[in-house]
Amino acid sequence: MPRNRQQIPKAEREALLVESAWELFATRGYKGTSLAEVGEAAGVAANAVRWYFPTKDDLFAAALERLFLRERERVETDPAIGGDPRRQLVAFLVDLEAHRGLHREAYDRMGEAPALADAYSRMQEWLEGRLLAAVASRLSEGADVAPVADVAHVLFEGLLVSVRKPDRPAGELVDLLVEALVAVAAAR
Repeated sequence: MPRNRQQIPKAEREALLVESAWELFATRGYKGTSLAEVGEAAGVAANAVRWYFPTKDDLFAAALERLFLRERERVETDPAIGGDPRRQLVAFLVDLEAHRGLHREAYDRMGEAPALADAYSRMQEWLEGRLLAAVASRLSEGADVAPVADVAHVLFEGLLVSVRKPDRPAGELVDLLVEALVAVAAAR
């Protein structure tokens, strides 16, 4: 016998809302998706959506966080990638390229939406960590990789948010950046 809504745990309903929201955001964009439509897709009353996510930005942040965590887990557990930080980074960026418009919308809204800024910050931190690991693996012990973080931030924003599609694949751009950063760090 199917469970009624009262029998479905809160976390399960919340996950269903996030999944439904992601599908709508991915197909219609941020502006083309309403909380009422998300509620309808998840089988939840429109007003109840706000009980779980007070604002559309909160729901958008949860949907993006879900995407980031799924992709991160996928690249971290992919045996073909084998824990190589450079390959993890490239695979992650390539997979997220299809959602560049959503990244741009999130980036534009971060100043007004702390939940989006937090979600984006966690993703950026992971990306920078992968790049730092890729650079550090090519340097001698004790080399300073800290200056890499600012350059990495600019690169990732460009790859994820830019309206212009890069002329080179993400892997080539990452390799160019790693080579340049290794050369600079080694020269210090």
